[in-house]
Amino acid sequence: TRPAARGTAFYQRKRAVRACQVCRARRTKCDNLKPSCSFCLKVGATCIQSPVDLSSFDPASLKILERLDDLEEMMRSVTVDGLPSNKTRVVEAPVEHRVIEAPPVGPLIQMGMILPPRPEHVMSWAIFEEISNSVDAGDMALHVDHISIAANSPMSLIGALDLEPRRINDLLDSFFSYVHVKNPILDETATRKMVSHTVLEGINWSAESCLSLLICALGSLATPFGPSQETMLGSAAHSDAQAFFQAAQKRLGILLSSDDIIAAQCLFLSGVYMMCVFQPVKAWRYFVQALASCQQFSFLTPEAQQRYHRNVESGDESRNYSIDTLQQAVYWSSWKSEREMRGDLYLPDFSLSDQELAFYPPFFPTPPAPRAEVEAATDPRLARERTSWYFYLAEISLRRLASRISAEMVGLQKEHPTRQAYLAAMAAAVPQYEEQAQEWISSLPPSLSFAEPPEEDDVCRFVLRGHAVNLYEVIYWPFTAAFLDAFGANPEFAGEVLTPSVELFAQKGLENHAYRLAINHLGYRHRHHGTLPMMRSCSRSALVLVAAALLTQSSGSEGGHSLPNGWYGAVGEVVDLLAFWECETREMELVRRVLDKA
Repeated sequence: TRPAARGTAFYQRKRAVRACQVCRARRTKCDNLKPSCSFCLKVGATCIQSPVDLSSFDPASLKILERLDDLEEMMRSVTVDGLPSNKTRVVEAPVEHRVIEAPPVGPLIQMGMILPPRPEHVMSWAIFEEISNSVDAGDMALHVDHISIAANSPMSLIGALDLEPRRINDLLDSFFSYVHVKNPILDETATRKMVSHTVLEGINWSAESCLSLLICALGSLATPFGPSQETMLGSAAHSDAQAFFQAAQKRLGILLSSDDIIAAQCLFLSGVYMMCVFQPVKAWRYFVQALASCQQFSFLTPEAQQRYHRNVESGDESRNYSIDTLQQAVYWSSWKSEREMRGDLYLPDFSLSDQELAFYPPFFPTPPAPRAEVEAATDPRLARERTSWYFYLAEISLRRLASRISAEMVGLQKEHPTRQAYLAAMAAAVPQYEEQAQEWISSLPPSLSFAEPPEEDDVCRFVLRGHAVNLYEVIYWPFTAAFLDAFGANPEFAGEVLTPSVELFAQKGLENHAYRLAINHLGYRHRHHGTLPMMRSCSRSALVLVAAALLTQSSGSEGGHSLPNGWYGAVGEVVDLLAFWECETREMELVRRVLDKA
């Protein structure tokens, strides 16, 4: 005999044929005649029946369909405006009602009120609207295209360049002293030998030739910390750098399918060069490719990561990390450079999500094995290696701290969706964030300590000091934005009463913006990997200070706030900064014009 259908022990078999819609609505028996039941045929109604034959369904499925019918009827028993209709229905099974929370009262907080926005967003504030509209930006796109074409036009052949050993040694010295020190992705001793040998034997199509040419290109542009007048567009140094770089690019395509570490190193250094010549989108493309080339590195495998964490926990440093060190270094440099650029560029398919804001790789790069103090003191290369790794690890730890704090600030928005509630929660969290920032500053080694005045900074300390200011800007931004909005930057929040804690942190935020301009002006004319990001952050600070001045002036009150001393002259120096580099990039020209007119 045929076995019983599944579920018959739990459900009584019911009539499987479903009534037409009219009979179901009337709650009368339907004879299910085709194509129209008897009642619909009698009254002339359109008979709509289920196209599915339910007779073969098992009892459990029929029970589910019955409960769906019950839910459908419940939904129909409620009118559009939410009031119950005249029709009522008794449901045998109790229905669990979920309490729906009332929506928050007041305007919701936006992302630009939590984290510092781009300068372009700041210029969209109402206070700048009239000034921005009066600025003619019609020729900007044409000029940028011209720069892009000029950067890729044929230049002098590699054979016309000075490849004498003394010249190559000078380029190597410049590269390792002023470029590589911020991203130690190479073994200096081995790389110097490789470049010298490659140039001596003659430039060919090898990966070593590509890397050598990139090092020479960056060495041509690199200068000691200070104004880089000798590398401006049209100078001999700039022309040589372009020739070296273009020769390297002809060899780079061969490396795209390579699994060797030299491919990632060449791609990363290409991105650094593009940043030095103010081509951020192209730089980002190289950083993405460099990061992609790192994905097959052995240290990224789950097994290698587990071994790494076990060694860290046990304190075992007996293993030789020389290979892993270089792999980790180029991976980290590519990762953080790509992330920094992605945050500053408009990339529709690569925007950072809240989860990505919080993510940072769960490990630090492993520095080379420590050398004896006497040996490091007598060998300038070893001393430079040690300093560069101090800087490298300090920068990564600060960026990780900034990433975590930013993620926590964004997360608070979900718990406190209104602005007043969010500001109260942030005010309670700020002392902890300030303490963490100060702990990082206190942990810096003597060679990178902020104890000395900014005027004595070398390029590494200059960069770290600027990154620390960036962190404080993030911490105070919600209060700075609230202060500006209360005075009319955002009409939706104009006139809001600020609590004493909000006013206090807003004042700190304004002072931090002025401090950024004070410490960065020493590097305004220095060409390096971070010149363009510095221009963007300083432009934002200048716009914020100008907005604060205009808003408080128009309201006739400063609301207990005073603008930092020297802010006006500092803004003027930012205008000069943007004008100085306009011959190479006009990305910030609109900002300069707005600041100039304001």
